[in-house]
Amino acid sequence: MAQNLMNPLSIHADRFIVAVDPKNDNKLYGWAQLRPIGTRLVNKNEYDALPGSGSIEEEVNEEIWEEFEADETDFPVGFASLPWTKEYREYAQKSQARNEKRIQRMEQMNKELQRGRSAIWELASVYVKPEMRKLGIGSELVRRVMAKHTTMERKRKDVYLLTLDSTIDWYRQFGFEVTERPPSSMLGEIATGNVITGFIGSKLVCMRGT
Repeated sequence: MAQNLMNPLSIHADRFIVAVDPKNDNKLYGWAQLRPIGTRLVNKNEYDALPGSGSIEEEVNEEIWEEFEADETDFPVGFASLPWTKEYREYAQKSQARNEKRIQRMEQMNKELQRGRSAIWELASVYVKPEMRKLGIGSELVRRVMAKHTTMERKRKDVYLLTLDSTIDWYRQFGFEVTERPPSSMLGEIATGNVITGFIGSKLVCMRGT
C-alpha cells in the first residue's frame, strides 16, 4: 500500500522508456509507459464478459469445482460417515488434496500476474515535449516500449490504450486496432473521458495490440 502511494503512476523500469539527449546533459524529451490494469481473465458466469471482468480466485474456484463434480466418489453416509471409518478418511483426504491444490494454483496464478504474463496492460502515457514533436521521437518510444514488453514473454494483444479518434491511424502503424470490447477496468476512464472530449467535438476510443 505504501509503495503504491509513493508511486501512484506505477512507474517501473521494465515498462517505462524515456527519450533523452546524451549530448545535452541528458535533457528529457519524452517518455512512454505501460502499466498493468488487472488480469486478462473473464467472468465465466457473465454472458459476453469483458476482458478483466474475472478474478484469479473465481477462476481457481471454478477449476476446483469442476474437478469436484467430475469425482464420482459419493459422500459417506450412515456408518461410513463417522470420522474413524475408512470411507470417511478417504473422502477427507480427497477434500484436503483439493484444498491444497486450490492454494497452490492461486499462488501460481498470482506469480504469473506479478510477472505480467497473465495481466492486461495499458499504454498509459506517450508524451513528447512540444518543441520536439514531429521528429519521430514518439514513434520510437512506442516501438521500444512494445519491443521490451514482448521480450519479457508478454503478449501484444494484452496491451490496450485510450486515444482520441483523430489519432487512430497514428497508433495503427504500431499494430493497434480499435476494439469495442475494452477491459472492464477501463470503462470508467472511457466514460469520464468521453464527457470531457465531447466538449471539443472528439471521441475517446479504445485500441488493442495485435
